[in-house]
Amino acid sequence: MAEAQRTDKELEDLKKNSSLSFKTIEFPCSNLPLYCDVSTGQVRPYVPEIFRPVVFHTIHDLAHSGCRATIDAVRRRYIWKSLRKDCTIWCKTCLSCQKSKIDRQTKSPIGKYPLPSGRFRHVNLDIVGPLPICCGFTYLLTCVDRFTRWPEAFPLQNQSASTVAEVFIFPDGFPDSEYRRR
Repeated sequence: MAEAQRTDKELEDLKKNSSLSFKTIEFPCSNLPLYCDVSTGQVRPYVPEIFRPVVFHTIHDLAHSGCRATIDAVRRRYIWKSLRKDCTIWCKTCLSCQKSKIDRQTKSPIGKYPLPSGRFRHVNLDIVGPLPICCGFTYLLTCVDRFTRWPEAFPLQNQSASTVAEVFIFPDGFPDSEYRRR
C-alpha cells in the first residue's frame, strides 16, 4: 500500500489542496511509512484506488450495515477523495444487501370479489404501456374473464377513456361489472 501511495496523483492533490493534515507514519506490518491524515486526532491511512474495494468489503461484509453506517465506519478508519460516492455505489450493488433489503412499500390486501355468475359477466381490465410504437399503437388493453379466465388483448393508440370504451365491446354483450387495477 505504501508503494501505491508513492505514485498516487490523487494523494498529491489532497496533500496540496485540502485542509487535511498528512504525515508519514510507520506501521509494524510495513517496511515503508504510510501517508495518514491526522487532522481529526485519529490516524487514518490514505487508501490508493487499487485497495479501496478490499477496504470496503472488509468493513461492509462484517454486518452488511447499509450505506450510511458503512461510510461512517470506513471514514473513521481510512481516507480517500471519493469515499462517500464509492461506498454508496458499492452498498447499492451489494447482492447480499439487496436480497435482504426491507421492502418499505405498502401492500394492499388481496381483494375479495364475488364469484362470477357466467362468462363475460365479470372482467378484469388493465392497460399496459407505453410500449414501443407499432403501427401507431403504444398501449395494450388486457381483459381477462373471471369465469373462464379467457384472456384478450387489444392495441390502443392512447389510454383515454373514449379509446378504451370503443375497444371494450364483447361479442356476448357488455359485462355486468369490470375491475380495474389502478
